[in-house]
Amino acid sequence: MSGKIMCAVFIIAVVILTGCSKEAPVFPVEKGPAATDTLTVPENIVDRKALLELVNGIRSRGCNCGGEQMPAVGPLTWSGLLEKAAYLHSKDMTINKYFDHNAPNGSTPASRIDAAGYRWNVYGENIASGNMEEQAVVLGWLSSPLHCRNMMKGNFTEFAVGRSERNWTMVLGSRSASH
Repeated sequence: MSGKIMCAVFIIAVVILTGCSKEAPVFPVEKGPAATDTLTVPENIVDRKALLELVNGIRSRGCNCGGEQMPAVGPLTWSGLLEKAAYLHSKDMTINKYFDHNAPNGSTPASRIDAAGYRWNVYGENIASGNMEEQAVVLGWLSSPLHCRNMMKGNFTEFAVGRSERNWTMVLGSRSASH
């Protein structure tokens, strides 16, 4: 069995064992990077399709986040603007050798999302560090109650993930009605 297949089987088993509900209603799962804007970040080497399927698969079933049962919620779409904010934060953490939501230069998740041109009404950010693939980083976020709740918030409609070397950033958001 190849390493990727074994990893996928392991993640499916962990997701089932960590409390994702089979009884929850199932929402359609986004099957590809249905971008809500046309921006792409070529330097961002992530499997967008896998990330969409993993995150939307969890959202479609609902799950247990640190003892709190989160109901199933609708799928997210990929945002190139959020990808830009996520990638640039991961790259900054790599270059400047830190690991935090707030950068040494004073930038915050909100200011980075604004700088990318995304006009949000709500946002969230997850960060991770390590040599891993998409499945492992999503599983890590799923295992952390705060990161898990971020992925399961029903008021988010879009997301993206940026990776630079070992640093990963997920940015989730919804656009303000006026944009």
